[in-house]
Amino acid sequence: MAKLPWHNDHPLDPAKVARILADDLDGFADSRVAALGEGWDFATYLVDDDWVFRFPKRRQAARQLEREHKLLDALAESLERQPIAIPRYRFHVRDSRLAPLPYVGYAMLRGAPLLECDAQSIDCADIGSQLGGFLKRLHAAAPSRQPRVFRDHFPANLIEFRRELHESAAALPAAIASACATLLARSPPLDEGPPQFQHGDLGAEHILIDPAHGRITAIIDWGDAGWGNSVADFIGLWAWGGDRAVHAALPPWGRTLSDDDWVRLRMWGTAYAIGSAYYGYKDRRDPLHATALRWLARIHAAGQLADPGTPDA
Repeated sequence: MAKLPWHNDHPLDPAKVARILADDLDGFADSRVAALGEGWDFATYLVDDDWVFRFPKRRQAARQLEREHKLLDALAESLERQPIAIPRYRFHVRDSRLAPLPYVGYAMLRGAPLLECDAQSIDCADIGSQLGGFLKRLHAAAPSRQPRVFRDHFPANLIEFRRELHESAAALPAAIASACATLLARSPPLDEGPPQFQHGDLGAEHILIDPAHGRITAIIDWGDAGWGNSVADFIGLWAWGGDRAVHAALPPWGRTLSDDDWVRLRMWGTAYAIGSAYYGYKDRRDPLHATALRWLARIHAAGQLADPGTPDA
């Protein structure tokens, strides 16, 4: 049987993580460990209610972790004096006796993933405005130079998005699956503008908020940060909150979107929703699959699967 893209070559459990930490680190004997979450590349564990430890699921992800550590250190000074936190790695164990790959630990960043929050009970425009301000600060803090040559990778990614749709179409309403296939058969307008320094994987699962106060508390999972398509960091916000949330992000971001930008954003945001449905379906994550279906139903009802140039009503 073929491995799924997020397969774990080195599965762990809380008891084994507790043994690893006790063996590697002072002050972690008899720690309380609980599984916190698992994404495509990492499994995370909450330790003593105060620490998050991230363990790569494959060797490729371990290399990504090294890069991410350097990046977060480079961004730390520029982004630390603002209300939205980013991880700061306190521990980076590169040579463990019990863990098969290097791993990291950082102080727990409090908040619920935006993915799990109801867009009807939170002010989407306020969330968008906060994110726009954060992205402006992030772009200004770019720790590397803008590349001389930039190629928009979104069109090439459509091949993978079509595969995900094909493999999960049976779990989608027929009308939505058909409309998604028609949309992904299109070629999006190429982004020929200057790239932006960005998070690079800013899905709604990586935006943490305080639901009681409607505030973004943290942005996590920085392994894909770099220079890229100017709308890429808005796809999770758009899938969650639609055009209104993104419109609110633009003034603090300090930029505008052209008609072609909106087409790219809606196509990419739809592809992200399809990918979330695929992940939820294949990995038996029913809440994630249900959330992605709600997003796709809203996008379909707005006419944006038929024409991604269509604004929200």
